[in-house]
Amino acid sequence: MAIATNFLKFPQAMALQLPLRLGKPVWNTKRPSTRRGRAFRSHIAAVVKAVGLRVAPVAKVVPQWWKDAKAKARALAKEVKADCIELDFAAPAKRPSLMRQIAAMGLSAWV
Repeated sequence: MAIATNFLKFPQAMALQLPLRLGKPVWNTKRPSTRRGRAFRSHIAAVVKAVGLRVAPVAKVVPQWWKDAKAKARALAKEVKADCIELDFAAPAKRPSLMRQIAAMGLSAWV
């Protein structure tokens, strides 16, 4: 608790902690509305300008097993798409009558 109050009294002490490259700088946010917040932001901006803090973008590393899985999934999707049949809904449907189906099953007593 004493450390937090110390930082509130002396914002430059907190600003000196920023040159540690721990992640994205969060000093470039919307303008603070309190006197302490503005003082803190101005000290941080001064330190960042003096030190020249730059956070280099980290390139995404995609594991090879993920690339292989995605390639196999794409190949499977391509095969499934090629094996699909197209249905012609505009053509009239040919439905055999119920009696013909019964006769085809060998139930001649029903005919």
